[in-house]
Amino acid sequence: MSSINGPIRITGFSGMLDTDSLIRDLMRAERLPLNNVLKQRQFLIWQREDYRSMNTALLSFRNAVDSLRFESNFETVKATSSNSGVLDIVSGGSNPSTSTVLVTNLAASATIVGGKVSQSITEPVSTGGKVTITGANGSADVTITAGTSTLDSIIRDINSKSNDTGVKASFDQSAGVLYLTSTSTGSSSKIEITSDDSPNALAQVFNLDESQLSKTGKDAEYTVNGSDVIRSSSNTVSINGVQVTLRGSGEATISATTDRSGVVDKIKNFVDKYNEIVDLFSTTAATRKNRDYQPLTSEEKNSMSEKEIELWEQKARAGTLYNDPLLTGTLSSLRSALNLPLDTASNDQLKLLSQIGITVKSDYRENGKLEIDEAKLQDAINNRFDDVKNLFTQTSDTPADTLENINKRKKELGFADRLYQEINEQINKFTKKIGSGAIESVDDSVLGKQLKALQEKQSQWERKLADIETRYYKKFAAMEQAIQKLNSQSSWLFSQLGG
Repeated sequence: MSSINGPIRITGFSGMLDTDSLIRDLMRAERLPLNNVLKQRQFLIWQREDYRSMNTALLSFRNAVDSLRFESNFETVKATSSNSGVLDIVSGGSNPSTSTVLVTNLAASATIVGGKVSQSITEPVSTGGKVTITGANGSADVTITAGTSTLDSIIRDINSKSNDTGVKASFDQSAGVLYLTSTSTGSSSKIEITSDDSPNALAQVFNLDESQLSKTGKDAEYTVNGSDVIRSSSNTVSINGVQVTLRGSGEATISATTDRSGVVDKIKNFVDKYNEIVDLFSTTAATRKNRDYQPLTSEEKNSMSEKEIELWEQKARAGTLYNDPLLTGTLSSLRSALNLPLDTASNDQLKLLSQIGITVKSDYRENGKLEIDEAKLQDAINNRFDDVKNLFTQTSDTPADTLENINKRKKELGFADRLYQEINEQINKFTKKIGSGAIESVDDSVLGKQLKALQEKQSQWERKLADIETRYYKKFAAMEQAIQKLNSQSSWLFSQLGG
């Protein structure tokens, strides 16, 4: 028989011993120390995965806090139009100002419209010739062949060359009318239809007025706050940093308005993410390890179904972070940062989150989660907006060079910046514990080193077990040879005695 990791071995000389089964049973006992190493390693891998889940939740909370660190995130200045029929706001710009806009003309494409044609678009035309279509991009020839070309093929030919000319064609079948339109707007856009033949074949086929075979577009014309006339080839223009689309003639005022509607949502998201952290960390740290369920070895898995393995491992990996100091320490530091009053320049300013309706839930089973009095929060935003903003965004000039200054700085920082820094400190602790996702061979984190040590221990035991198995096979081979020799001697003696 061949062993799993060893050389080919031939057994069963005597026919009396099941050597492979005997050695397999002996090796099962010998493998117990290796199995313990494998189980320890698997548990550490689960632990690292759970740490990473905690770290991901912290990153999500940090993003929610980050949205409240800067004043620019609390209010935005939006541009609005007093008359959307005259102009629409496309983009409000960073600092829009009030402007009165008088629009007298819109930018227009060059357009030629044909007369009614009663012929079917798939019926061959009776007129032929070559015409040249010129637009803002250049010129291209279109050939019309009598008896072969159709209205549809002529239109497709014109459109196939629109990149070269800057002219597109369309046909309204219900009205029987051809439209030739420049692809750009403004006075530089144009359409010219010329031919060396007379009459002009395109004019004949689509009933075009030969006196109207050359057209140009128009520029938009408008004034801003009584300025001289401004011209634009496009109806999308920038007025005092505000992108607008001109819609029609008339007057409209662009006004700057302050939008604070998103503040409540940002604060609610911050509270929700904090509560998620509290739920996840406190539940995970409180989940005890079930000693009756250990990680499974490959041999144990072979005797179980996939569902049984799944249910077993759910119980076996529970409690990987029971009473973990990283989790409990993170919760403690976050709670401390939230409860520390803000050191403000004036005693009349807001100092605590409770003053804007954010308080700790009274039920101890909630583990210190927050709740919001939305009416109180909205009232604070409506009536003390600058104080609310300062509560989250206040900065500090105190250097973090001594323990005393570090504590002083923490009091002076707004709640968002204070929490942001606290979260970063905790994330750094997690990184030292579990690494940054590097491959195991270069992972110098706490768990990374432990996993490498167990990997080395596993390799040592595997080499040792291979040697032990080889010795067993040698001993049993010697035993079988001895038994075979004894059997041979017994047979000879039996024959000599007349058996």
